[in-house]
Amino acid sequence: MKFGKTLSEKTLKEWRFYAVDYKALKKTLKDDADNKPDDAEFFRLLEESERKLSKFYHDKEKWARGYMETLEERVASLREVSPGESPTVSAAASESTDSISEDDSLSGDENNEKSENITIAPELEETFTKLSKRQSFGTKQSWLKDEYRKMGASKHFKAFIYAKKSLATFDRELSFLLEFLDLNKTAFSKILKKFDKRTGSSIREGKMAEIVKSHAFLDGEVLRDLKEHVGSLIDEVNALKPQLPEGWENRKVYTIGCFDLFHRGHQNVLLSLREFGYYIVAGIHDDESYFKLKNKYTIDNLETRMANVKPYVDQIYVIPSTDPLLYIKSMVSQQDIYTGACCYARGDDMLNFPGREWVESVMPVHFVPRTEACSSTLIRTIYHADDEETRKKAAFAKTRYDGKPIDEDGNVLKFSKAVST
Repeated sequence: MKFGKTLSEKTLKEWRFYAVDYKALKKTLKDDADNKPDDAEFFRLLEESERKLSKFYHDKEKWARGYMETLEERVASLREVSPGESPTVSAAASESTDSISEDDSLSGDENNEKSENITIAPELEETFTKLSKRQSFGTKQSWLKDEYRKMGASKHFKAFIYAKKSLATFDRELSFLLEFLDLNKTAFSKILKKFDKRTGSSIREGKMAEIVKSHAFLDGEVLRDLKEHVGSLIDEVNALKPQLPEGWENRKVYTIGCFDLFHRGHQNVLLSLREFGYYIVAGIHDDESYFKLKNKYTIDNLETRMANVKPYVDQIYVIPSTDPLLYIKSMVSQQDIYTGACCYARGDDMLNFPGREWVESVMPVHFVPRTEACSSTLIRTIYHADDEETRKKAAFAKTRYDGKPIDEDGNVLKFSKAVST
């Protein structure tokens, strides 16, 4: 595979604006009408690539150092609440196992003593045993459902989830950044090699020395140090994980979204859902309902959005309405509600999501931290806004917590008009 294609495919689409403009640089080296490469344009583009990459990195490093403080605070919060705060099945079992275990529902000397030696007619013993088992099972499931809700609402579990998922997301972000720096360092070297070959010059070695000196961040030393520290915090957080109730990991996890311009923020949320169960069910709004909800068209059509989400979930259903309540009601079985084998989870960018009242009445609701400085709105504005000036502003604009680009007054940058495909 040619390097230009490798650079494009391995670079996150959110960051392509900041990468070395390898394709344009390569184009200047092709023959023009005079059979000469355009040296002036080559070096202009090279300098522009150096400038954009430097601005991007230093903005990211400033953000990373600041966000590290947030992560430290989340770990500190977990340390404060972790000792014995959250209720667990194992803790409660020592007090209540005798009253709910299936074995204790069977007839026997000990049980007969507890039941004051009640005599059961032989012909009714089998029926009585079956009824006892069902009652025991129902009691246990009701108890477990309460435990699931208590665990989800506990300070210990919430602190654990926010610390763990924030750290995991940040660790992944640092990995992406390190790969991005390495790709761009290679891009500089390869395009300068092509320049030398095309022009017969030998500037590559000297120019690369200049770039490495002025862009010392390309070696990734700062990011690797941060990554090492994050790794140690992840180990600590995992050691402080609360003991989860029996069956927690076997639940179905429901979520709903639009997932347009699928990006690493979507990936991080979907990956985090496995923390709450084993089977992920995602509802996706169709193109028409998306437009009605957001007053703009999707960039990716429904089929593309479904294909992007499917690798991260087990089942997908389509929501052809602005109100998802009927559709999630249709997806959740009464059996799962009865046994407590389901929950709902999503990013914390929309706490009062449509249908929350009903969802919370039948299953626990969990939230996970969203990926900061990352959103579909940011990507849409950088690459799909009609106005060139708006695209440039968005590329280096500050972002809100939800990842949307904002101007100096804190207002979200807007399109000049809706984009349709």
